[in-house]
Amino acid sequence: MAERIVLYGATGYTGRLTATELVARGHTPVLAGRNTFAVRQLADELGGLPTATADAADPDSVRALVGRGDVLLSTVGPFHRFGAPAVEAAIAAGANYLDSTGEQAFIRRVFEDWDPSARAAGVTLLTAFGFDYVPGNLAAALALEQAGPDATSVIVGYFTRGRAGPLGRFAGSAPPVSRGTITSAAQAMLEPGFSWKGGELRTETVGHDLLRHRLADGRTRTSVSVSSTEHLSLPRVYPRLREVRVGLGAAGVATPAVWALGRVGQEVLRIPGIRSRVRDLVIARLPGSGGGPSEEHNATSGCLVTAHAYAPDGTELSRVVLTGPSVYGFTAKILAWGAEQLACGVAKDVGAVGPVEAFGLDELERGCASVGLHRAD
Repeated sequence: MAERIVLYGATGYTGRLTATELVARGHTPVLAGRNTFAVRQLADELGGLPTATADAADPDSVRALVGRGDVLLSTVGPFHRFGAPAVEAAIAAGANYLDSTGEQAFIRRVFEDWDPSARAAGVTLLTAFGFDYVPGNLAAALALEQAGPDATSVIVGYFTRGRAGPLGRFAGSAPPVSRGTITSAAQAMLEPGFSWKGGELRTETVGHDLLRHRLADGRTRTSVSVSSTEHLSLPRVYPRLREVRVGLGAAGVATPAVWALGRVGQEVLRIPGIRSRVRDLVIARLPGSGGGPSEEHNATSGCLVTAHAYAPDGTELSRVVLTGPSVYGFTAKILAWGAEQLACGVAKDVGAVGPVEAFGLDELERGCASVGLHRAD
């Protein structure tokens, strides 16, 4: 394989996990980051990988990372601060691109601002290709296929499972998260979100809705609405969709309280001047990347994703439940798989695309199953 996989942001928490997965899959990725010493140290730990130094503050250094046909995998967060140079570098070089973001403003920018130039360059952009938001795209597509042409809406829920518990046993509180995730979540509260309602994309604050998801055993779980690639990609695959709703329920039983606090916070942010002050005084000082959950936590936790497809009258037509490894474990594994697929040239479309558009439903399901995400019996 002549094309290279370049991992930019290799020394961050998600970057390290992804580098390890790429090596485990038999690849020799180029590790890149702004700290030359840290990058080389990680490269040595993983068997002597090639390295490069690049800093988002110096876009030329990021552009120098890739050439035509390469794959640029970015884990440099928060993406609202550091993400743009990597996307622009990939498009300029004719390299395919994927990233680990979950930030709604950046996701929308990839789909709306960079899609035309990526299509013109003949490259594929896969943003939010981790736990945010590959499993929900897969679950929703499976549910819609199962439901058939009468389905016009789909509701997706993302949850965590605690400490190797059985199916349906959820952590009662929020799981450990990386510093980058904390920063991204805080940023999400300050930026406009979006949803797909009434057959169109609408601007809507993150956390606008408290969603309910009924499981097979009759129990109901709740989630807080988020903006994701499902809203942007699924209506292109399934034009009959009038509504796509996606929620995150990682706070477990505390999710309704988190939603209520979020709604209060959004009202406070409406006060003139408050939003800018919070952004200047808090967000700008939060850490970018850093530590995250321990190896033990990742080994003993898991994820669960649900999708329910509905008819126009609200009748549930199908339900799909997927279970898999830990949030960060899945993200690293699916990023490595996605980079491998792009390097092999199997993407079905160019421009900004979602997971189903990129690989097709059957191949995406096989890929997710290969990294531990399966349908629950």
